[in-house]
Amino acid sequence: MEISPVYGRIYEKITSHKYYLLSLIFIFFLILIYYFITWPIVGYDTDLWYHLSGGRYFWENSTIARDAFFSYITPSKSWYDYYWLFQVIVYKIFQWTGYYGLVALRCFLYFLTTVFICLFFIRRYDNRTALLIGLTFFICYPLAITFREMLVRPHLFSYLFIVVFLYILELKRDKIWMLPFLGVLWSNIHGIEYPVMILIIIAYLAEMYYSDFRKNTKQSGNNKKTKWILILTIYSVFFTPHVIELIKTPFNVAYNNALYQQLYVAELIPIDFRSIFIFGFLPFSNLIVTMQHILVISFVIFFLICLWKRKLRVSHLILFACSVVLLIKYNRFIFEFMLLSIPTIRYGIGLLSNPSENKEGKFYRIIPVAMIVVLIVVPCLTYGSHFKYRPEYPFTQSNLPAGVAKFLNSIDAHGSVMNEPNTGGYMQWALNKKYKIYMDMQLTVFNDRDFALVNNALHDSNTFRLFVRKYNPSFLSVSLNRPYFKEIIEMNDQFVPIFFDSTEMLYVNKLHYKKLAGNYELKAIDPFAYMEIKYEDQSAKKLSQMFTEASRIHHNDPANYIANHIICSILIVRKQYAQAMPYAEFIIRHYPDVSHGYALKADVLFGRVLYEEAIPLYKKALEMGQTSQSENVYHNLHVSYIRLKEYKKAYRVLSKYINPFHSNVNYKEIYDLGMAAAAAGKLRDAINFLKIAQMKLPPDDIEYTKKINDNLKMLDPENKKMYEQ
Repeated sequence: MEISPVYGRIYEKITSHKYYLLSLIFIFFLILIYYFITWPIVGYDTDLWYHLSGGRYFWENSTIARDAFFSYITPSKSWYDYYWLFQVIVYKIFQWTGYYGLVALRCFLYFLTTVFICLFFIRRYDNRTALLIGLTFFICYPLAITFREMLVRPHLFSYLFIVVFLYILELKRDKIWMLPFLGVLWSNIHGIEYPVMILIIIAYLAEMYYSDFRKNTKQSGNNKKTKWILILTIYSVFFTPHVIELIKTPFNVAYNNALYQQLYVAELIPIDFRSIFIFGFLPFSNLIVTMQHILVISFVIFFLICLWKRKLRVSHLILFACSVVLLIKYNRFIFEFMLLSIPTIRYGIGLLSNPSENKEGKFYRIIPVAMIVVLIVVPCLTYGSHFKYRPEYPFTQSNLPAGVAKFLNSIDAHGSVMNEPNTGGYMQWALNKKYKIYMDMQLTVFNDRDFALVNNALHDSNTFRLFVRKYNPSFLSVSLNRPYFKEIIEMNDQFVPIFFDSTEMLYVNKLHYKKLAGNYELKAIDPFAYMEIKYEDQSAKKLSQMFTEASRIHHNDPANYIANHIICSILIVRKQYAQAMPYAEFIIRHYPDVSHGYALKADVLFGRVLYEEAIPLYKKALEMGQTSQSENVYHNLHVSYIRLKEYKKAYRVLSKYINPFHSNVNYKEIYDLGMAAAAAGKLRDAINFLKIAQMKLPPDDIEYTKKINDNLKMLDPENKKMYEQ
């Protein structure tokens, strides 16, 4: 089909306008800002909070922390706080603006990093094809670093500094005077990253000296000045409070303090290079990892192309070689590897561009449309999928022991807390000064043996006894992901469970606080397995005990997810739907990214016979990945459709949940599936499923024997006599 010449001229006029590309890039940045400014602070890890704690220490004491002031570990730990300036900045921002300011800081740094990446690739290419390739790589970078940019940690500044240094050295040599000042900032904000800064400087210094050697000419004044500025930038590391300790820090961590960190820290596990060749496109959030792999492979390919064409620059050779060393060391360095690839990939695109592009071809004409896909459609799909379910804004306490910390601060107690290292950063920030924790995950402070002791104490009864003998903690705060810890603690009745939140269980040492143990001991609720409780099967007495304990927890911590969940579930079983609704709505309001709140609200509406309102909530819970109690969700959704006489939908729902050939499915469930099939007009399915249910039928279940036989007679009249036997 031919396009009308009028439309063709309009298309050409729009796509050839000098602001066409700029408009698309502007829209992309609006998309980026929208998703990042509306995404809350989430506790993917708790590093942010030990940075806030360090910043608070600085502003309260007017000095940089030199020891683990928050820990009771012995012997005491001394260390160099190599990110002290970052801590000073984030604490002051938090003090003035709360979590809103931290969200804005994260978005601003991500935006700036992306702007400088954009400046690399948005250049005057010889043809549209090269421009499209450049735009594609430009989009790959901000999407590929999305995961890391969501964490408010010093690497946000490091990634920005890497790109800025490369941009100035590659494209803006007239701004090279800025590098020493940026070097001082970098060395104090994220000092442990100084080897990367020195690597970049040495790469371009080596190129300059090599160029002078090849030309065998006397240095110009400007060239000499540039070299001295770069050398001065290397010495910017010395403009730090304790330069000798800073220089030793990366090597102390890697080869002394935390020699085995790659065995227990996820981001430090060595990369599996086979995974680089795995690509996923659905769901669209998989594009983030796919783009990481594309950039890693592209760096290698463009390096080889430059080598083959004998156009490889010395600086790019050094950047590539050192980047490979970093990538082999830890998988976390994949982000540095990608950012250091920018100059080589940009240079390689220029080498491959063809100045004599056919401007009459169809491909040339559709490139402006492809730009829309690259700059707008792909980011929208990727960000939209990754940021689909937004937690409470601007901060969610999911994954954090916020309730435990709040409870400890509210009681008349003090002492040492045996804590989970992974949440230690938050605990040292949130707890009052009257408490001290064991450790957090700052591996420049703590060593492998410190981690091994507490981690094994939470797994092994012998190590637990050793820990208690050595430190005699007043409290234990244990992850709810350690259900086996119950077996360890049962061997030691010295500790009593008294509180929990959505992340951890708190135990008190009753030898230290006997009254506290007596007033708050939990006997009815097991938070380690609360999601598996079938409330309808519990006795009235048991439900009453659970309700009392959950109400007490809720009184101390109204935002407590588990307490709200238990209270709501018990009220639904008691058919007190009006009282249950506020708890379900509270969970949805404060934990909108968790499916169970929607399922609970749907249960309330189901109990009120409001099936039309319950159905979309059940569907949303399943869409979000409802796992626990999913059989109840499927059953009630199926029944809701039946009540509304939407039999085909009811059958579709039940057939997704019940597999009649699965060994764990009982005959009653298969019977329900068969009857749903019959109501939907699927007679062959109904007969087969009822016959399969009949196979599993116990001989003493007279009720279901009659039900199955009666329905088979009705649905399969040709074999009626067989069912009468």
